[in-house]
Amino acid sequence: MAQKLSSKAMKKLDTLTEAKRKWDRVHSLVEMAATQKTGQDMYLSQMKRAAEDVGRVFMNGGYGPLAGSANELALLVKRGGSLQHKLRGMRELVGTVFAALERAEKAVMDEEKSGAEG
Repeated sequence: MAQKLSSKAMKKLDTLTEAKRKWDRVHSLVEMAATQKTGQDMYLSQMKRAAEDVGRVFMNGGYGPLAGSANELALLVKRGGSLQHKLRGMRELVGTVFAALERAEKAVMDEEKSGAEG
């Protein structure tokens, strides 16, 4: 039987779900820019805005380190250097944040489970 979640846990999971949905958008923009032969620059400003938006969601939800990673990606977009170098860094950050999102969701569920038992 599925356990009922407290309102605090529901709010955390809602925040993580919203952030994950928005981070999927960032991921798709990074991959679209990586696969295009020309015109990758049009994706950069969209990536920056989307990453900053996710950073705000993380910060408002109390996930400061994840917000830092999202804002790091937004800064990487503006930084100079070759596009291929930027894309490599962006892909690393995307993977890191996805893994951290999974850990955060698991932590909320484990916290809720231990709170229900105690």
